[in-house]
Amino acid sequence: MKHMMICCGAGVATSTVALNKLQDFLKKENLLDKVRISQGTVAEAKTRDDVDFIVSTSPVSLSVPVVNALPLLTGMGVDKVFSSVKELILAEG
Repeated sequence: MKHMMICCGAGVATSTVALNKLQDFLKKENLLDKVRISQGTVAEAKTRDDVDFIVSTSPVSLSVPVVNALPLLTGMGVDKVFSSVKELILAEG
């Protein structure tokens, strides 16, 4: 099972919006049971070593893949975010 962390600057507002939209998408794609989701701040994401990939509404650079979640807030480019998350969940390894 993959571990996805959703984060933003404060770990509350925009990451919650992104989380809700991603959960809806993952339910429709029958992928919700293939991923463990945690939520927090960008600072917390930098200290975690148990995360397979990050979905962030704030800029962050890490050694794991990072998906820019800003389109989930603006509504432009949402499909690209969803397809990137789906690929990362289904990727081997």
